[in-house]
Amino acid sequence: MITYSDKSNGRGLSARTIMGLFMLICFMASPISLLRAQTSDQSYIIGVGDILTISFWQEPELNTAARVGEDGMITLPVIGDIKAGGLSTSRLSKNIVEQMTFYHTPISQATVVVTEYHSRYVVVTGEITNPATQSYEKIPDLWRVILDAGGPTSMADLSHVTIIRKVGDKSEVLNVNMYDIIRSGDLGRAPELKPGDLVNVPTSSLGVAFDLGKGSKFEGKNIYYVLGNVLTPGVRNLEDGMDVLDAITAAGGYTPEADLKNVRVIVKGTTYSSIVKLDMEKYIEQGSPARLVLGPEDTVVIPARRSNAFSGALNAAIQIIPLITALGTLVLLSR
Repeated sequence: MITYSDKSNGRGLSARTIMGLFMLICFMASPISLLRAQTSDQSYIIGVGDILTISFWQEPELNTAARVGEDGMITLPVIGDIKAGGLSTSRLSKNIVEQMTFYHTPISQATVVVTEYHSRYVVVTGEITNPATQSYEKIPDLWRVILDAGGPTSMADLSHVTIIRKVGDKSEVLNVNMYDIIRSGDLGRAPELKPGDLVNVPTSSLGVAFDLGKGSKFEGKNIYYVLGNVLTPGVRNLEDGMDVLDAITAAGGYTPEADLKNVRVIVKGTTYSSIVKLDMEKYIEQGSPARLVLGPEDTVVIPARRSNAFSGALNAAIQIIPLITALGTLVLLSR
């Protein structure tokens, strides 16, 4: 057993005094570590609308919850209004203690916790299961935000997601092909969201759900068909990124009898096909609706205007003969 003498050698502290100081340091270190643990997260900056809970362990009757006002201020007992917006929770805690001690209140510690994050929000609208304003401590990636809102509906067009962001007095629009990003598996390709962004998922022009699974997508012959009032209807090779206007142009363009307001596209599927009606006259003039990219074995049909319905039907019947011949040739070749 070690025995400590209470006598000093005249040149320093006694062993008992040194032991006492050591125990005092250990005692003081514990609450300091606790304080650091409570205020370790200094990255979050308090903003307008956030709900804060302020606790005083020495005076629990002063505990309160406060909402950060538009001016960045909160109201507390004893000290009244104090600035919170733009500060970290640890900085606000120190300011509160300083104000409390100024009024001779025996407060040496205040704990500030953000219980509701309303200053960092994203608005999600469109073809979403639960469109809403969502608040975060740290805003996640675009796909996670969409999933947090219930995910896309069966009518969602994930290839034309837009992010509307306010920049000063103006708005900036970012177009995101979330469909391609999901299929690539690299969610980091999506733009990083910022507080106040509005995410809109539009309705698909196809009227059907996008297939996010690899392997279940229709894989037919790499061809497409153009029928009706074009100069050279028939079968053609499909190139990547071809849309309806490309198909009409490749067929020599439309005839004077063509009804561009009622163009139809038969979209081939694994089990069923979908028919999409397009106003190509509006597209040529205004660039809307969104481009419809053709897939394998899709068919573009350009009808005749009503005044020329009979002649248009006759022309379509005549023009379909070479198409039948071409299809017969394809069947023979495939044998």
